[in-house]
Amino acid sequence: MDHSSIAVARATDDARPSRRRRGIVALLLGLTTLSLGAGLFSLAIFTDTDASTGTFASGTIDIVSSPTVAFTVSAMVPGDSSTQALTINNAGTAPLRYALTTTATTVLGDTLTLAVKTLGTSCAAFDGTSVLAATALDGATIGNPAQGANAGDRSLAAAANEVLCFRVSLPLATGNTLQGATSTATFTFDAEQTANNP
Repeated sequence: MDHSSIAVARATDDARPSRRRRGIVALLLGLTTLSLGAGLFSLAIFTDTDASTGTFASGTIDIVSSPTVAFTVSAMVPGDSSTQALTINNAGTAPLRYALTTTATTVLGDTLTLAVKTLGTSCAAFDGTSVLAATALDGATIGNPAQGANAGDRSLAAAANEVLCFRVSLPLATGNTLQGATSTATFTFDAEQTANNP
């Protein structure tokens, strides 16, 4: 074979990879163009979104008793009693139930008795329905402050109130040793929600 034939054969062999490369590059460019075109078409669609909002607020349980100072009684002698109206108010936004516990200091607190009725004609008449029969002032309870519905618990709707008549008495049989004695009583009202609280 002469040198010119060899040169032509080499040139032909060198041209083949170059053509192949060009073909692969052209194919890749074509696919890229196709992908970009498809991407452009997929972005050219109508879209829409919408949203709704919610507002949430928790309710309140707020028990208020008035007057703040329920009793100021002096110079009681055996057989005396004092009656006071207490308004129990649900100042919250949710229904509640409540219980009362009473503590009183000294032997006089153990001797005095407490009775509670709903408002009848008047608290002075003390002719309403009995809520608590006469019992020792110290430790007197209505319902139970433990969570859940308990016997004797009182219920109040949101923004409602009720008037209870409290009568504290010094029994006629009180002994001479209690002359000049004093006692301080605290009436504690514990409230809890009634919804979802069996």
